[in-house]
This record gives sequence, structure tokens and C-alpha cells, in this order.
Amino acid sequence: MLSYRLSQRILASNREPTMRAGGRSVGLAITTISARLSARLLTRAAVLLGVLLILQAYPAFAQEKSLLWDRFDVDIIIRRDGAFEVTEHQTIRFTRGTFTFGFREIPTRYISSIDSWTLTDASGNRYRLADSGKEPYTFTVADKGPRYVVYWYFPPTFNRSETYTLAYTVRGGLRYYEGGDQLWWQAIYGDRSFPVQAGRVNVVAPAAIQEWAAYTNNGAAWEDARSVASASRLESGREIAYVIDGSLAPGQAFEVRVEFTPGVVAGEPQPWQIRADAEAAAREAELSFRARWGPVLTLLFGALGLFFLLGGPAALYLLWYRLGRDKPVDMVADYLPEPPDDLAPGVVGTLLDEQADMQDIIATLVDLAQRKVISITEEKSGKFMVARDFTYRYENRELPVSTFERLLLDSLFDVNGVARLSELKNRFYKELPALKKALYHEVTEQGFFDRSPEKVRNQYGCLGVCLLVLAGLAGLGLWTLFSGLTGAAVLPGIGLAATALGFLLLSRFMPRKTDAGAELAARWQAFKSYLRDIDRYSDLEEQKELWDRWLPYAIAFGVDSQYIRKFEAVDAPAPGWYIPDPTMYGPYRRWYYGPGPVGQPLRPAGGGARAGGETPGMPSGSPAGGGLGDVSRGLGSSLAGMSAGLGALLTSTGATMASRPGSSSTAGGGWSGGGGFSGGGGLGGGGGGGGGGGFGMDLNAPVFRPLSGRPAA
Repeated sequence: MLSYRLSQRILASNREPTMRAGGRSVGLAITTISARLSARLLTRAAVLLGVLLILQAYPAFAQEKSLLWDRFDVDIIIRRDGAFEVTEHQTIRFTRGTFTFGFREIPTRYISSIDSWTLTDASGNRYRLADSGKEPYTFTVADKGPRYVVYWYFPPTFNRSETYTLAYTVRGGLRYYEGGDQLWWQAIYGDRSFPVQAGRVNVVAPAAIQEWAAYTNNGAAWEDARSVASASRLESGREIAYVIDGSLAPGQAFEVRVEFTPGVVAGEPQPWQIRADAEAAAREAELSFRARWGPVLTLLFGALGLFFLLGGPAALYLLWYRLGRDKPVDMVADYLPEPPDDLAPGVVGTLLDEQADMQDIIATLVDLAQRKVISITEEKSGKFMVARDFTYRYENRELPVSTFERLLLDSLFDVNGVARLSELKNRFYKELPALKKALYHEVTEQGFFDRSPEKVRNQYGCLGVCLLVLAGLAGLGLWTLFSGLTGAAVLPGIGLAATALGFLLLSRFMPRKTDAGAELAARWQAFKSYLRDIDRYSDLEEQKELWDRWLPYAIAFGVDSQYIRKFEAVDAPAPGWYIPDPTMYGPYRRWYYGPGPVGQPLRPAGGGARAGGETPGMPSGSPAGGGLGDVSRGLGSSLAGMSAGLGALLTSTGATMASRPGSSSTAGGGWSGGGGFSGGGGLGGGGGGGGGGGFGMDLNAPVFRPLSGRPAA
């Protein structure tokens, strides 16, 4: 037994170091694997970061590349077989960046084909034509259908100048006419990103040259090139030399055109020439039509526009004079100290300004209050008693009122005869159209107007809108049809539109009073003058006890503010119908209206058709004591007097009742001066050649974006 235990201890002691050693081996293996994985991840991350940095830096690298054409010389030799040889000498100064290729594109719209391509440089290298590849001193030519594309490759070049000579033969590129055959060729192409500092174009013909010219473009428009080049015919008569006097900006092309003796070169008009001549004939016809009819139409449309612009206002004045002017009335007097009759204030206001508006409705309310039909009580609330509301009470239902006044009372009060101003907000506006219509009915029914002023204004306003729409359609139609001939096509529409706007403005003044209405309005105007300057015509001390009897008319005339201020200055008594505090309503009511419940007759009324008013011998003043200043304090401590307080009342009433919920000829010489070309039109941009070109870099590194915006090869 003892030997067994001893053997177990020996085994355990031998096993423990082994397990410890094994643990250390496993840990070392795990550490090694982790280190290798970390190294791989770091390597991949570094590679990815490098790629991202290269890609990010490439656009700036590409944008830094620049060059310019020190010279761009072109030689053109016309052969008797109808073909012509073109040799382009492009002297390039590489100013920034490294370049490894150049390219040239030539459109095929005005030619049949191009062959015999060769390319050399000034260093004596002759480039080999290859089917593909990008080896230095090789070039490729691809027929892309609408254009030929040439790429040539050279060793990396930077900060130096080099001249590249591209030569080719154009077939089917001449124009044939009875008066002479023509070469029309865009020798220096415009689709490039850098300027041409100097250049020349020589054209040699097989026969005497009869006409010659050159064109350049300003954006999309072509013009005579005398401003940038000169031309001379050499002694042989068969050669023209064009010399660029200045520089050609990026995008600016230079196109030459020569005509020589017909029948010397072989060939016949190609299909492209027939199409181009048809297009040129259409342009020439359009230009001829413009030259013939443009001035005539300019004069015609200008006269029409002037007629509408000047004749329209004259016609509108005659229209108003015949149909809208009131009968002239001799001045009745400078002023009248009494109303000329018993017309209600709201009706008088509508008669004078021919408008039924809020001031006429408010004047009627104050008139009803002054006649003891209603009362007005001010109520204050809030912490500092600055929030105001007004309560209207129907005090006497049996006093006679007019149709309009009855409609106003029915709109304002319900069966209990009490209306709070705050409750009318965003609600009472629905009643305004009917109230205004009733006022217009009143002035028409009483013979002051033959027709409702509002209907007359609406009628002429609709005619003005129709005339304005007609002016817009006419102007748009004339501009669409004739703007290509003259810019004056817009003038009749402008003139007619001005007349239409005048018609809309005139509609406000077209309501016409009858003779009786005009005479009565003149008398009421005299009374208005009196109220406006009452301190000039009357002693305010004598008038102050009865001052509020004419307040409704002052409101209707729009002179209420100054009227109230003048009587405030003489301490006129406050009107009895205005109760400054609801706690004083009982005393006020008993004193001013007499006993009886609200809404019931209080006392018999006298005074004819417009019954109400003061009880004989009873003044307008309040029993509460004090004058307008006391009532002013009831209206608000910040007010200096009754004028401000009553003005606030009238303003808040009007605003609340109307509220709604949510409520080229160039100088210079060198061009031929004969009778012009035999055909093909006289505008630039009609020649072959042109296209674009540029230089770039391709070293199987970042893909180069050509300077002209075309995709890289």
C-alpha cells in the first residue's frame, strides 16, 4: 500500500512539469498565430490605404496638367483629282505635367473619306501606323463613323516643346458649283482646352483663286475672322496665305474658304453637299425674308404697341367720361352746418365713396347706439386689467330701423339681445357680403345710382381681366410667330396689357351716380367739410353738449379721429350709450334708456323715420360724472383721452368683424472683294475638318481624362 502511494506521488510529480510545459507551448503557438494574422491585416490595410491615397490624389494630379499651342500651322494642297492634302504642324509647349500621347478627331459630315495618314515630330521620329497598342512612336487611326480618331504615342514628355506633324488626304471634301469649285475647311479645330498663340493656314489650288474668306466662332455663333487674322493672295493667284494676328482662345476655331476656277478638278457634288446646300438655301431664304420683312414688321408692331400704349389710356378716359363720370354739380357751399337730409350714416358713406365698407357698418352701429337702439359696455379682464372686450346689447327692439339696419341687428344679436365682440371674431365676416349688398340696394333703391356700384365695378373688372388674358395670348402668339424676324413682336402685347391694367384700375371709378345722387352727394360733401373743420366754422363750447349726434357721420366720412380729439380738448361729455364699466351698467341704463328689461321697449320713440336720439332736455353726458377724460380712464390708463379710447373701440370692432380664420461689321483687309461665293451660303461653320484634339498621359498608371472632356483611349 505504501509502495502504491509512493508510486502515485512520483507519477504526479512527473506529470505536473509536463502539463506546465504543454501550457507554455500552446500559449506560444497562439501568440505566434496572432502575430502572423495581425501582420497580414496590417499589410492589407496599408495597401488599401495606399490605393485610396493614390485615387484621391489623382484628380489633383490630372488637373495640374497644362500646355499651349505655340503655333498651329496648316498647309492644304488641292489636287486635280478632287482630293486635297492636309498637313497640320502643331507646336506644343508642355508647361505642367507629364504627357505620353496626343489625339485628333476629324468629323466626317462634309467629306467622303480620309486616307494616307502619316505622323512625324520635329525630333526626326517617323511614327509607325499600328492597329493597336500604345508603344512610343506609333499611332492608330479608327473610323468611328461620324468621325476619325487618331492617337499617337511618345515617351513621357514634360517641360519642353515639340512639333507634331499630322498629314492626311481628304477625298470627297470639295464643293462643286457652276461659278466655281470650293474648299471649305476648319483648319484649326476649336474643341481644345488651351489657347493657340500663333498660326497660319496656306491653301494652294490647281487654278486661279477667285474668292476667299475666313470665319471664327464666338461660342456657337460664327462671324467674319478679320478681327483675328489677315489674308493675302500670292502672285501666282493660286495660293492664299492666312495669318493669325492674335491668339485663338480655347474653344475658338479658324475656318478657311476659297473658290477657284470651275472644271479644273475632277469630281461632282456629294450627297452631303446637296444636303448642306439645301440647309444653306433655307438659311439664306430666312435671312432674305428677315431683311425684307423684318423692318416692315418692326415698324408695324412698334406702331401697334405705341397705339395701345398711348391710345389705350385716351380710350379709357373717353369711356369714363361717357359712362362713368358723375354729373358736374355747382358748389352748393363751402360747408353745411347741418345734414342736408336724414339719410343714415352708412348710406351716406356708400353714396360718397361708392363703396360699402366696414366704416359704413361701424357708423351704423354707433348711430344705432346714439339713437338708443343698442348700448356698448366695455369689460376689462386679466391680471392688470388690460385685456378688453365689448358687449353690445339690444336695448329697444320697437324703435323703427331701416331694412339694412334690421339686417345688421339680426346678424349681430341672437334672441337674448346680447353680443360679445370677442365671440364675433372669425364668425361675423360671413355676414359682411349680405350687409354690403343691402347697402348697395339702399343707394340704388333710393335712386342715387341706376345700378349697384359693386355690379358695375365687377362688370368692368371682368372685362379688364378678359382684356389682360387677350393681351397675354396675343403677345405670346405674335412672339412665337414673328420673334425670329423682329424683337418688336412683343410690343403689341405689352401695349395691350398696359391698357388692360388701366381698364382694371378704371373699373373702380365706373359706378355713376344719377343726377339726383350727384346733387345730393355734393351737399353731403359740404357737410363733410364742416365736420372735418368744425372748429373753424363753429364754437366747440356751444356744440360740445350735442357733439356725439354727428359722430356716426364723422365715422362714415373717415374724419372721426380728428373730430373726437377736437371735442376732447373742450372737455365734452362722454356719450351715454358708451358704458365704461359693467358695474355701472345699471345706473347708466336706467338714466339713459329708462326702466325695463333688456330687449323690451323702454319708452316711446320720437323723431320721425330715424327715431331715437336724446330725450328732450336730457344731455348726452354720463351720470357717472366727469367728462371724456373720465371715460378715457375707463378705456385704459395708457390713453390720454376719449379720442384714443373711442378710436381703439372702433378699430377693434372693425378688425374683429372682418376677421377670418387663418386668416458684326469688322474692319481690316485681306478678304476678296468680288461678287461673293458661287454657292453654299455665306455663313461660317459649314466647312469640313475641325473636330478636336489634345494630349495626355497613359503609363498604365492612373487613367488620364483627356483635356477636352473625351474618354481616355
